[in-house]
Amino acid sequence: MRISDYPFTQEAAEAVRGKNISLDSLLYRSLFQAVRSRAAERLRGAIGEAIPEGGAKSESEQLFELLSYPLARVMVSCLNDPLLLRRYALAEAKLAFKRMQQEKEGLVVLANDLGINPQGPGPWKIHFSEYIRAAYRMRSPKWKLANRDLADGYLTVTDVELRRLLEEAIRERVLRGLPVPVDEGLCQSLEEYLAPARRELEALAARQKVDLGEVREGAFPPCIKKMLADVSRGTNLAHSARFALVSFLLQINMTPEEVIALFAASPDFDQDRTRYQVEHIAGATGTRYKPPACATMATYGNCPGEDDLCRRVRHPLSYYERRSRMLKPGPMAAREAGQR
Repeated sequence: MRISDYPFTQEAAEAVRGKNISLDSLLYRSLFQAVRSRAAERLRGAIGEAIPEGGAKSESEQLFELLSYPLARVMVSCLNDPLLLRRYALAEAKLAFKRMQQEKEGLVVLANDLGINPQGPGPWKIHFSEYIRAAYRMRSPKWKLANRDLADGYLTVTDVELRRLLEEAIRERVLRGLPVPVDEGLCQSLEEYLAPARRELEALAARQKVDLGEVREGAFPPCIKKMLADVSRGTNLAHSARFALVSFLLQINMTPEEVIALFAASPDFDQDRTRYQVEHIAGATGTRYKPPACATMATYGNCPGEDDLCRRVRHPLSYYERRSRMLKPGPMAAREAGQR
């Protein structure tokens, strides 16, 4: 296992400290121009589709790859944008996941560094406490502890599942360490790298900003508001909640593109897969799906609690229609408001 491939590990951090290279050297010496360029590449890759793999083969290239990670964290922290912090952590985790595909013995070393201690030659045995720490944000039913073969405190995961758990653990570790403390002078010295990244980040934010037009956000029922809040925080929704949210937004005439943009901050965001799912719900196969009724939402644990209007309707769309009328001026609004 090359530590330059996994620069977020404790071993990598110790290796960087052992080199005794000052931050000033990384910022100003011509010898480390490649480090600065690679750090900027990591930053902009997080804003874009992915961090490029890089070609760290020689010893010096591996050192530069290793050093680019802490400098990239400084750059990300200078921008200190919540969306960027999440995207950067996810991008580093996805790059590591790609590199993990070539690991054999090194996979266990990496897992141990991340606090996961797989036992056996594979399929792997993992203690349930370590499993929960890595899998608790993963909403697919297969990751639920109740759906695993728990025995004597251990459960079994495949090679593919172990790598996915490590990817999530990496994302959590990288995000937990951000932002790092930076001063204004330091950030100014990196402005030539930050300026283009800042422009790309602004363009990304503009693309992801959904103009709801006539959609009345204030009329959303509590369940939909809760789901949207979770998505904006980067939380993966359970499948039933994701279906309910997507079908609801499509029914109130948001476009598939607008709905897809809402999920871009999710840790498991995959544009192609999300597009397929959204367009399927929108009716690409001939059936346009409607959101589930309130009783079904409650059954799946997607109802955060009723308000007064919830108690008088049986469907999220009915809630939205009635609340929308309340928000409009005129006699109808007054009558509806008087019924509350």
